[in-house]
Amino acid sequence: MLLPVAAFFAVGTGIELYGLKWVSDSISIINTISWVMFSFLIGIIVSRSYGNECFERIQRSLKSREAPPEDVLNGAVMSLCSMLLITPGVVTDTIGLLIMIPVTRGMFKDMALSLTRKRIQSGQGYFFFKD
Repeated sequence: MLLPVAAFFAVGTGIELYGLKWVSDSISIINTISWVMFSFLIGIIVSRSYGNECFERIQRSLKSREAPPEDVLNGAVMSLCSMLLITPGVVTDTIGLLIMIPVTRGMFKDMALSLTRKRIQSGQGYFFFKD
């Protein structure tokens, strides 16, 4: 299990570094650093607005073995968005910005809901939350 995770992070880091190099060659290093800092600040703002309350509500709904309600699912997807925006890189920022757009957010919420339903039906209600 450790090897696939390590390979995923190594490949992901390589893609992010290549993306940052490509963007800095296209728009200059100062603009690239500004973009990374701006996306970091947006991620912090989104994170503060969708904070711990959302994760507590998700945990309660998963403990009762039911799919999370719409507002909880929206908060979870926006929390993922904030984590992606805080992480420096072109690919993570692009995915984070796609999640922020309300039109494409629905696609990510549908993916999260189907994953949650599959986990609940298979008896694996917990994701990362343990008592």
